[in-house]
Amino acid sequence: MAYQASFSEEDLHCPVCFELFTNPVVLECSHSFCKTCIDSCWNGQFKRICPVCRTPCLSERPPASLVLRNIVESFRVGQRPSLERTEQSREESQERESTQSPEERCSVHRKRFFFFCEDDQEALCMVCQRSKRHKDHQIIPLEEAAQELKKKVRLSLRPLKEDLMTFQTQKEECLRTTRLIKEQTKLTRRLIKKDFEQLHHFLRLEEAARISMLEDEAEMKSEIIQEKLEDLSNKIVSFSHTIQNKETDLEREDIQFLQAYKSYTDSVPYNPQDSNVLVADSLIDVAKHLGNLKFKVWEKMLGQVQYSPIIMDPNTAAKWLKLSEDLTSVHYGELQSDIPDNPERFDLCVCVLGNETLGAGVYCWEVEVGNKTKWDLGVVMESVSHQGILNVNSECGFWALALREGGQYSASTKPWTRLYVKRKPHRIRVCLNNNNKEISFYDPLDMTHIYTFSRLPTKKLIPFFSPCVSDKGRNTEPLRVVPVKVAVTITSELAD
Repeated sequence: MAYQASFSEEDLHCPVCFELFTNPVVLECSHSFCKTCIDSCWNGQFKRICPVCRTPCLSERPPASLVLRNIVESFRVGQRPSLERTEQSREESQERESTQSPEERCSVHRKRFFFFCEDDQEALCMVCQRSKRHKDHQIIPLEEAAQELKKKVRLSLRPLKEDLMTFQTQKEECLRTTRLIKEQTKLTRRLIKKDFEQLHHFLRLEEAARISMLEDEAEMKSEIIQEKLEDLSNKIVSFSHTIQNKETDLEREDIQFLQAYKSYTDSVPYNPQDSNVLVADSLIDVAKHLGNLKFKVWEKMLGQVQYSPIIMDPNTAAKWLKLSEDLTSVHYGELQSDIPDNPERFDLCVCVLGNETLGAGVYCWEVEVGNKTKWDLGVVMESVSHQGILNVNSECGFWALALREGGQYSASTKPWTRLYVKRKPHRIRVCLNNNNKEISFYDPLDMTHIYTFSRLPTKKLIPFFSPCVSDKGRNTEPLRVVPVKVAVTITSELAD
């Protein structure tokens, strides 16, 4: 007899007793059981359900499965229907049985798991699911439970994957920040060395000049002394000859002595006391060379360096902005994508802040705006947001003077106040008086007043600069903080 279905040996075992089917019956859900096994499962049960899929069964007497019974009988007598199984399938079945892990069977009854208890969240074998412990529990087929739980796990994977992507992005940000720190360190070290080399060069030149002055003075005064020495040497020779001649004359006869003596009286006497060997200023003027030497060099050095009242903070600059090496000017440039998105950096607003907050007191600085067509400058509150599109007005913490296309100047009130300026200033002087809570803007050429904000908050403020976008190449000039002259005032206060 040939059968047009393919079965494995496992398909011929009852899912209840795990033995070959005996008088198999088939339920409406198509699951098959031994007749005695299904009767045992339904004994005392109010509802008749399939032990495998828990589907209700309406028939009290499930029909016998003649086909399955014949297949089992054929298997028992050693017959192998075509397509039913092969020797290879038997070996595979035996291999599956031998390699089946202990976790796939009930540790108590040594039976395979077919069910899952939702109340206890554990897998059950056929015997466990009929026990009193799980009598009133919600029990579903193992496959159904696995699918539901897999669905939950898949849903839980989505936020985990999103978190993973966030962590990976943050890691890349940290790595990018680390690279920038190294680049900043390298650049800053180079600039420090450059500035100190300029100072060293100045000091070396100053040292050489002062040593040269010392040596020139020493040479000049040595020459004077040398001339004095030569003159004295000549006088010594002359006087030695005179003394020797007179001593010789003293040994002569009286008449000869008297004749020689006449020449003595005719000579003009010389008094050595009339000529001092050391005249005034013969020695090196040590006090001139060493007196306040460091102070004099430092005072002279002030003419070689510049002092900027405001330094821009590159860590706040938007990625489109390029700062000068001395951090006193800024202009709009290309996007620098390798710069990290640190919290203090403006992400959309093309601006940069000063590096220090300004508390109580009076502060003034000038900004060179040149022929720019757009710019903003002033002060902002320390707490102003650095992310997103910003509303530059006093209600949002910006007190600024602005220039827009067409030469229109405005004050950042809300709404902006249009200003009339009689001539285009190339510099703007900013005067912040935190004591009076006001900030004023002037044209420093003749100190023409442009605008004053009053009633500023008592909180600390920070200088604010925005060169704006390049305006198709018409607005490429930088905003530059003008350096100020430094003067030294000497007081008569005594040091402790």
